[in-house]
Amino acid sequence: MKPILLVLGVLALGLISAITGSVEARTQRKGTVCWPLHFAGVTVGLTDDPQVQRLLGRGIFRPDEAHTGGRYFVDAKETATLHVEGGVDSVVEVLTVHTGVDPTIKPSERNAAISKWFDPQEGFGNWHALHLGSSKDEVAQNLGQPESKVNVNKWVYETTCSCELPEYLTISFKEGRVSRLELSAEE
Repeated sequence: MKPILLVLGVLALGLISAITGSVEARTQRKGTVCWPLHFAGVTVGLTDDPQVQRLLGRGIFRPDEAHTGGRYFVDAKETATLHVEGGVDSVVEVLTVHTGVDPTIKPSERNAAISKWFDPQEGFGNWHALHLGSSKDEVAQNLGQPESKVNVNKWVYETTCSCELPEYLTISFKEGRVSRLELSAEE
């Protein structure tokens, strides 16, 4: 009986080492982060549309966007827009936060789009230290160099801690400052 326990113990230690070693290797890759992609309480790949509405209100719904529709929210000062796109089972597939009011929101819809629970200055990144308006240097210091650069003003990071589908954090800059944040779960 004791040799069986010894073998099981060695196998368990080997399995634990293999799992933790692979996690460490993934988090050390250039341009990766290891935390759930979320903003305003909405987590990409987990939060569904009814939960979005409980967190932020109804916003402006566009049924013809994405798989199951998109919702737009504007902060109370009308300085930024939060847009969520629904995927399978109405789970948020893409969450975008950008400066300014989205041009697709008509003036007559602005009041309905305002959410007092959307704070565009909510942090993101490690320790939530980054915000819309953070500099490229601040982003590089907080997240490291990106996995890829679409161009000089669009950086892409991958999260290594997603459950199923690859997830990406894309940061766009205007005049050297963060102007757009996109959190997405790849299909």
